[in-house]
Amino acid sequence: MSARPVVDRLQIQYANRVRVVRVDVTTVVGRELGARYAFQFTPFFVGIARGQVMWRQRGRPPSTELLDQLIAN
Repeated sequence: MSARPVVDRLQIQYANRVRVVRVDVTTVVGRELGARYAFQFTPFFVGIARGQVMWRQRGRPPSTELLDQLIAN
């Protein structure tokens, strides 16, 4: 199952509160970001707040409950 539709919905639902950035890991920039945030496989999700990595998750997109908790902090 593709994560794209779920991520698309989260992007719309949280449009005013979070920024969703999609990275192609086969590009130079994608490889650089993969090295910086320690991921090699997709899908992989990294939550960053105030310049700090708050969570990392491979596979399934984050739940709305997790995003709500992160936004509240």
